[in-house]
Amino acid sequence: MEISYIKENHNELTIYDLEGKIINKIEKPEGKILTSGKDFFIIETETHYLFYNIQGEKLNQYPKEIGKFIKIANNECVFLEGEVLKKYNKNGFTTNSSTKLQQGNKTTKKTKVIEKLKKSASTFITILIIANAVAAGIMTYTEDNTEIEFWLNKFCDVSIIIFIIEILIRIFWNKKPKEFFTNEDKGWNIFDLVVTVISSFSFISGIEGIVGARALRILRELRLLRVASGISNMKKILQALLYSLPQISWASIFFILLYYIYGITGVELYGSCDEHFATLHRSFLTLLQLMTMDDWTNITLNVMETHPLAWIYFSTFILLASYILVNLIVGIVVDSLNEVHSQNQYDNNDELSREINKLEKQFDHVKEIIKKQELDKIKIEEEDNFE
Repeated sequence: MEISYIKENHNELTIYDLEGKIINKIEKPEGKILTSGKDFFIIETETHYLFYNIQGEKLNQYPKEIGKFIKIANNECVFLEGEVLKKYNKNGFTTNSSTKLQQGNKTTKKTKVIEKLKKSASTFITILIIANAVAAGIMTYTEDNTEIEFWLNKFCDVSIIIFIIEILIRIFWNKKPKEFFTNEDKGWNIFDLVVTVISSFSFISGIEGIVGARALRILRELRLLRVASGISNMKKILQALLYSLPQISWASIFFILLYYIYGITGVELYGSCDEHFATLHRSFLTLLQLMTMDDWTNITLNVMETHPLAWIYFSTFILLASYILVNLIVGIVVDSLNEVHSQNQYDNNDELSREINKLEKQFDHVKEIIKKQELDKIKIEEEDNFE
């Protein structure tokens, strides 16, 4: 019996043949259905491609670290391993030999170990950064020149050394150090380098006398920004903020104009009777307080005791500043976040399209070779028959 399609219903899979009849109903394995062959189907998980037969029995598994699934051809699975296409049947044997699919060769195992080390190192650095931030918070409650502060400072100093070593390893890990500044993560790499350098100024001799010990502590806390470069969701948020800056700058012009107009108006109308509008800069501070809705009723009522129509001034400003312009900026940021998300999806799809096009060219090349071999074989047979 040959599989036509598989229908998923909650935790159950219903397998149909070419005539639309039910072949079998089985419990759905963990993962998502990728595709099916004539007598088997493939479930994709985060780490493996799992092969199952019609009875729901697991036949084989293919680690994603070895290669990427491309398609099923002649009831065999085609995988891209590096730049080489390889075919495996449902039991994990290659087409050209009786070699069983291995869980990883030496190179793959080495790559796996390196990836684990990178992940562990990244996690360790993130934990160390957070521990430094906690230590800095504790030091705000301790008195100067105490034993606790001494050991917390030593911990921060050791952490700085570790951060410097970590960034140097990342720079010189590759054979070409310039790749640190030119690869696809160059922006975040430079960001990490700048933050590490600035937060390491305490090791420069004499700088404490120039900027002061307290200032050096503040510079150290810049390391907390590096947490953002290690978390993908944080990266997206920062990218969205960067993308939104040009539009926010234009919205800020409206803010400035609005504040300036209402600030001067407030000084002219209410400066003589209320200290909140005594000067232009004090009027700006009052408008900021109104925009944040902080104790705005008391300010409004105090002014309205001498100017009953002042409610028009306050209500229009709050409507424009708090409800319209603030929401406008929020909308700009949200739109930028959606744009970043769409761009990431587009990049992933574009990369997949390039790989597919590359594979199609390889398939066409293989077809030409096979066709040529067949023609040569026919030609040889004709020559033998003629003789």
